[in-house]
Formats: sequence, structure tokens, C-alpha cells
Amino acid sequence: MDDDLAFCLGRFIDDQIQLIDDRIEHIKEKEIKECNEIEQERADNIQNRPPPKDKGSHYRDKALVDKFVSDLRQCSAQPKKVRAVTDDQTCIDSLRAELWTKLTASTNYINRLHSLAKPLPNTAKFVETCRETVESFKRPSDFDANYKALYKIIEQDEKEQVIDSIQNWWKEKYGDKIAEINQRNDRFNKAITDKNFVALSSNSGVIRNAKKLIEVREEIIVEPGYFEIVREFVRQLLLFDQEKREHTNANELSNELNSRTIEEIIDYAERWLTERDEIRNRKEEDPFQDRLDEVKAKYGQQRMAYGAQKLAVAALLCRLAVGSKNDEQFKEQLKNTVHQEKESDEQSLPVISGDISDPQVEELPVMFELKADAAFMNQFKNNSNEVQERFIEGLCQAFSIPRGKIRMKNIDCDKAIICILVLPPYGKKVVDSLNGSASDAVVRRNAVNRCFSDINANVESVTLGEFALEVEGRLMDPRWNKNYISSSDNRADGEYWANPIIQGGKPYFCPSGWKRFGIKVATDGREFDAKWGTWNLAYHGTQGEYASSIITSGLKVSMRGCYYAEGVPRVYVSPSIEYCAHPRYARPWKKTTKNGETLWYQLVFQCRVNPGSIDAITPETILAMGNKNKVVIDRNFTNDQLEWTVLGRPDQEFIADDIICYGMMMRTSKVNPRDLTPSKWWIQSDSRCYTDEMKSDNS
Repeated sequence: MDDDLAFCLGRFIDDQIQLIDDRIEHIKEKEIKECNEIEQERADNIQNRPPPKDKGSHYRDKALVDKFVSDLRQCSAQPKKVRAVTDDQTCIDSLRAELWTKLTASTNYINRLHSLAKPLPNTAKFVETCRETVESFKRPSDFDANYKALYKIIEQDEKEQVIDSIQNWWKEKYGDKIAEINQRNDRFNKAITDKNFVALSSNSGVIRNAKKLIEVREEIIVEPGYFEIVREFVRQLLLFDQEKREHTNANELSNELNSRTIEEIIDYAERWLTERDEIRNRKEEDPFQDRLDEVKAKYGQQRMAYGAQKLAVAALLCRLAVGSKNDEQFKEQLKNTVHQEKESDEQSLPVISGDISDPQVEELPVMFELKADAAFMNQFKNNSNEVQERFIEGLCQAFSIPRGKIRMKNIDCDKAIICILVLPPYGKKVVDSLNGSASDAVVRRNAVNRCFSDINANVESVTLGEFALEVEGRLMDPRWNKNYISSSDNRADGEYWANPIIQGGKPYFCPSGWKRFGIKVATDGREFDAKWGTWNLAYHGTQGEYASSIITSGLKVSMRGCYYAEGVPRVYVSPSIEYCAHPRYARPWKKTTKNGETLWYQLVFQCRVNPGSIDAITPETILAMGNKNKVVIDRNFTNDQLEWTVLGRPDQEFIADDIICYGMMMRTSKVNPRDLTPSKWWIQSDSRCYTDEMKSDNS
């Protein structure tokens, strides 16, 4: 590579990297400013908001629940009345009288059997049984006890069961004994045995009076024995739980729990404890943290994109120098840039962009360069513990692409390199995730870093696409290097033509004083002419953070500028190399040689432009308003012809199909370019375009 060109490219790349670093620093400042503002809002909010509610402790709440459950179970084990009744005394008296009447009729029946059996032989025991039964039935204490049992049945049994219970009571207290007497009487006087006294029919006076008593009684539901325990638990619960206390009525909750079964009440208490623990363990929502995360993600994505762009610039320099004596120098510069990027942020994942075909159509090669570790690389190559499968699956998850859409390409243990292939159309997602284009790029990058940490590896850099550093893969094409001189007096020194060449219908003037270095865009002149032979010739400056991408990606569209509304994607080029040489577009660089000589350099891109893509030809935008009609920028063109606008599509980031960059134009001089005859007009520039810094730069 020409030494002067190597110097220019080195300075060009340095300027590009500095521009990007400045932009990254600006992004950091904006991020810090926004984060500080949010933090201040958070601090103000904390200071002004009411004190946080007491969430208590698990042990205090659990002690309350444990005691409540213990007291509840102990109480439930004790017998208790379900309800209290108030009966009409007249009905009570009538029931007692009716029972006595029924019992009197029964004893009269037994006395009759006694009298009839007494004269008969072998009836002594039967007669004695009849006498004892009558005495028992008529004994006041026994009658009172039996009546109390009857009344208790009527008082406590459910209405639907009370008749059956009374009939069973009669059978137990009187009926079974009468049935026994009837059975023995059948041996003596079967004809007079009466079975009506054995059971109480549903129409008996006792049953009728019992029904009447139930119909007119007043029932009062008595609180179960555990109601006070429930009430005390609710009181303590609301004392502990401020949040529940604010929207809970203690009496309503007590009554509601009291209507449940013991197990349901216990379940409520245990669920309350669980909910309290969840509240204690729950991280409070912090809207300020959400905003902070959004700000950090936004600016993190921007820094990531610029970091990828910076590495792309350094990588471009390497590729331009392929096959030259500066090859190793620029490789080392790329290596240092990667190292600096890694050192600046431990989460950083340096990404180098190579030649990337359409990743939605073709396979995307991705190369991971790892920190040298021979033991790990051997384990990885031998696929110990299926580490390759785990790594590939982790990458699929990190990029959110289906399993099986990434496969291993090759592994170089000596260089600590792992190469994979991403199958289409998922390569675009990988590219966007790693170069900062995707909105979730930071999350994806961190996920990729975790993939490597999960397999105990440290990734140094990632290369997207093919990155050939062999001679056959170089970007420069020395066959088209040319030196343009100022006259035809000495043709051996270079090329010159006095009259313009009509190129695509527009004049192409000899760029005297400039040297062209060819960029490889075609295999030979025939292919070049077939593709772009009828296109117009134009120039584009090298100032600006996206200038380096022109060679590999095309011209970056701008959304702002003259003559069009903001948001319209466009690119500006000029037919005048002298217009593009203005410091606004092509910064001059100064170099002191080994023998002490001072040289100045400028670099401009030479392009071919599709004539059909030129939307407008408009005046220059650099001269001060008072000088626009007084100063001629380039004697080969009027000032109204100096800016060509090529519009891009709404979704287009770089224009590469209507503009092709095929040469780098370098001007070398022994004086500051501002003092060259073609540059005398610079001093007439608008102060915003030609600052004092530019005037004194490198002087």
C-alpha cells in the first residue's frame, strides 16, 4: 500500500473512531443525566410519600395463627348447644298430661291382664311382672326422668327427625316392656292382647302435642362456643394487618367466619398467613426502576451499535491493507480496538462485521474468538458432556430462534476459535441482535455472554460474515490507481484531459492534483462498464461517523438536511471534487516526514451514481449568505449545480444499489490545503461550516 495512502487511511480511521467515541461519550452523558433526573424524582417521591405499612413478621403472624387453630380445635372437641328454644308452657303442660294419660291407659291395660291371669294356674311370675311394670310406669321419679328425655328430644332434634325419635323413645322406655308382656299373655289370654300400646302412632296424643309444641316454640340461635375465639382472632388479625384493616369490617368478618366449618375457618387463617408471607417477600413495584431500566436499555443499545460500528471501521482498515506492507500494522490496530472495547465494559461483546450476504436468504457464518484455554478447547472439540449441543441450544435461546437453526461449522483449538452457521432466515436476527440494531440487543448480548459463562468459556470477540484477510479477499484494486496532473506537458507523471468527458450525460472534469486508489468492485473493466459505464461520476466527503461504511455498505441515508422535509431519507453527492474537499466534508491531515518535511493530506470518495436516482440538483450550502453571488466554488460548475440529492426508500439505511464507491481520491500538498488555489474560496464559507478551529487546524 502507498505510504501516503496508509497514513491517510490511518488518520481517516482514527477520526472515524474518535467521532464514534465522542458520540458514545455523549450518549453516556445523556444516560447519566436522564438517570439522575429519575433518581431525583424517586428521592422526592420517597420523601413525600406516607410511611410504608407495617408488614409484620412471619413469626408473629404464625404465632397468632397457631394459637387460634389450637384454641379452635380444643373448643370444637367440647359438646355445645346448637340452639336455644323457648316453649309455650301450656303446650309443655299439655304434653306432660297427654303422656300421663297415655301411660295411665297402658297401666290400666296391664292391670287388666294381671287380673285375668291371676286365677289361672302357672301365672304367678307373669302376674308379678305385670305388677312390677305398673309400679315402674307409675313411679314419679321414673316418669319425670322419662319425660325429661322426651322433652330433650323435642328440644334438640331436627324437626324432620323428631317424630321418629319420639317413637323410638316410647319403644325404649315403655313399648318393649309392653311387647314382652303381650307375648307372655298370649299363652293365657291371647284374645285380649292389645298391640296398640306397644308403639306410638303418628296420630297419638303424645305426637300431636309434641308437634303443637314445636309449631309454637321460639328458637334462638346460640353462638357456638368458639365464636369468641374467632372474634378475638379477627381483632388480632386486623391489628397486625394494616392493609386488610383499611377495607375490612371486623364484625362482618367474624360473622362470616362463624358461619363456616372449623376446617374452613382454619383454612382461612392459614391462607392469610401465606398471603402475608407473599406480601413480605414481594418486591415492591418501583415505577422509577422501570423507567431507569428503559433508559439504560435505550442508551445501552445505542452504545452497542456504535461499538459495533467502531470495530467495523477498524476491521475495514485491515481489509483495505490486505497484501500490503501495512497489513500487520492494521491487524494490530484492530486487535487493540477490540481489547479497548472489551476493557471499557465487562459486559461488552466486541462484534466485527465482515462480508455479510443477505442473512435472510443465505447462511450466516459467525466466528467466536475465545480467550486461549487449551484444556477447554480440547474438551469442546471432543464434545465432552455434550458441551457443543448445550452451547448451540443456549445460542438458539439467546437469539430466540428455533432449535436446529444453528449448526457447528468448525473448531480451531490452536486459535481458540469456534465457527457456527446460522440458517436462513434467522441470520438477520443474529446480526441485528449483535450490532445493536434490535430494540432488545442488550438483552440478547447478555444472553450470549451467559452462553459462554455456562460452558466456562470467555469470549473475546465475534465476527459476523466472512472476514477474509487473504490477498484474494482484499478490498483495494491497484489496477485502477491513477495520478491526475494539472497539464498534459508531462504525461509520464499521470493523466490529464482539458475538456470534460461526458459520463452518463454529465461532464466529468479531470480531478487535477488528486490521486485515485482503486476499490475493488468488479473483476475487470468490462464488468465495471457493463454495470456502471453509463452512470454519472460524483464525489462524497470522508467526514462524518458513517463515512467508513461507504466502501462496504454504501452511503448512509440522512433524515435531515437542506431542500427536503425532515424524515425523508436522502444522500448528497457532488460532481465537484473541490466542493467535497471543503473541511466540512474532508478534514485535512498534517504529517511530518522523517526528514522534517510537512505534508498535508485530504481524502474524498469517488462514486458512480445512477442518473435515474438523482431526484434534484440544487445549489451549494456552504458559502455565507453575502458571498453566494460573489464567489465561484469550482470554475467547472455553477454554484447551483453542486449538490445532487439521491432519495432512499423509507426502509433503507444505506444506498448501495444506486451509488457505487469505486475509488479513494487523495490530495497531497506541502502547504495547508486552504492555501491552495482551488481552495481559496473556503474563507468565504458560512462560519457554521468553516469554523475557526478548521481555519487553524494543524497550522
